[in-house]
Amino acid sequence: MITGYFERVKKRIAGLGWLIEREVVETEYDEDADAGLLGGTITFKDGSTLYFKEVLISHAREYRFHYMDKRNNLILRWGSAPHHKKIKTFPFHVHTSNGVSPSKPLNLIEVLDQIEGMIIEQIEK
Repeated sequence: MITGYFERVKKRIAGLGWLIEREVVETEYDEDADAGLLGGTITFKDGSTLYFKEVLISHAREYRFHYMDKRNNLILRWGSAPHHKKIKTFPFHVHTSNGVSPSKPLNLIEVLDQIEGMIIEQIEK
């Protein structure tokens, strides 16, 4: 399951080649523990950068997806760290320039879909 997810991520990143300037994607997998780690950086052609880390253990997932503009200003940071207990979707949340808000659980593919949409929206303006 985890290695299949890693392959789907690599395929999604390849499909965004027209938007990506450079990428560093690292994966680790421990078959005995059914645990994996996915981390890296993707810099997009508009100068924005996504820093990401997902830790997968069987069916559980912890993550941090940190998306910055070309001036290193926060655009969005999605996370599953259990430190915003008052958020309705605890532990899942998103940081914006206006603070912390609820967020559904996400994976890297869904984050890449959102980023693609944001970049396309900027291109069309």
